[in-house]
Amino acid sequence: MPNIFVLKNILTIISIIIGFYIVLFIVKQKRTVNLEKKFNQFALSSRKDYDEAYLDILGKSLVHYIHKFSNLLSKSEVLKKYSKKYEKYIKIEDQEKYSTMDFITIKFLFGLLMVILYLISSIFELSKVQFPIVLIMFVFGFFILDMFLYVDYKAKRKRIEEDLLQAIMMMNNNFKSGRNIMQAIEIVANELEGPISDEFKKIYMDMTYGLSLEVVFDRFYHRVKIEDANYITSSLTLLNKTGGNIVKVFDTIEKNFFNKKRLREEMQSLTSQSVFVFRLLCIMPFIFITSIYILNPNYFSPLFTTSVGRILLLLIISLYSLYVIIIKKLLEVKL
Repeated sequence: MPNIFVLKNILTIISIIIGFYIVLFIVKQKRTVNLEKKFNQFALSSRKDYDEAYLDILGKSLVHYIHKFSNLLSKSEVLKKYSKKYEKYIKIEDQEKYSTMDFITIKFLFGLLMVILYLISSIFELSKVQFPIVLIMFVFGFFILDMFLYVDYKAKRKRIEEDLLQAIMMMNNNFKSGRNIMQAIEIVANELEGPISDEFKKIYMDMTYGLSLEVVFDRFYHRVKIEDANYITSSLTLLNKTGGNIVKVFDTIEKNFFNKKRLREEMQSLTSQSVFVFRLLCIMPFIFITSIYILNPNYFSPLFTTSVGRILLLLIISLYSLYVIIIKKLLEVKL
């Protein structure tokens, strides 16, 4: 029984690694195509029938079939509505090349991959295929992509939060120089780099469609879910209703953001020691379990082979998760 459990864990880890490499492969192909199009306009090609690498051909074929399957899935109104939540993950320059339905297609592919790996493991173990486990494996694979996207989204939010003050300062300086709102937003979108540039390009596009300043910043807040963006929206809404000087409003926003950032940095330096102790305490149980498992591999077998052990294991995981959530909430500093 423990051997089967270890084998299943190994297959699960292998499937996660394969899924991770598939995501990296797709991202790499996407960047390669973008660079190729960027440099082709400056390159002189003496022949058109050049040889392509097998990986490039495979990548293009994969993207082609993903688009075809996405077109098939787009006939479902339920899936189209569900795919709208992935709009925030598409960069503005990629909106014509990729659709939100492509994410749903990749999620289905991951789900099928997990099912195939489970079927292969069942064949090797000579065990009967169980439909509930097949369903669980498909659901697990279906949401693997969401895990990667969530991690990337958190990193993107952090980068935007750090660069937002610089964007506001740049807009305010442009207002003082006599430029209008559209020009200021366009300059920020072109001058800055990273996720904040892409978001301001979306803001600029929304304004070209005739949306007001407070509406486009409200849409910006709902994409990134950052309180500073919500503060900008509230300030601009108040400016629109009561009137006033937009330069003074952005002066106030800039000062508040600067003071808030300085206070946040001071609080982080004060709580850095507590955060380090918290992370160390979170890692210690895993180090302890690994050390015991190396010394005695059968020590934890009762937790997986007996009903009482499974209940205790569930209780341990629940208490540990509760501990991590509570301590993390206590250490959070919201300004």
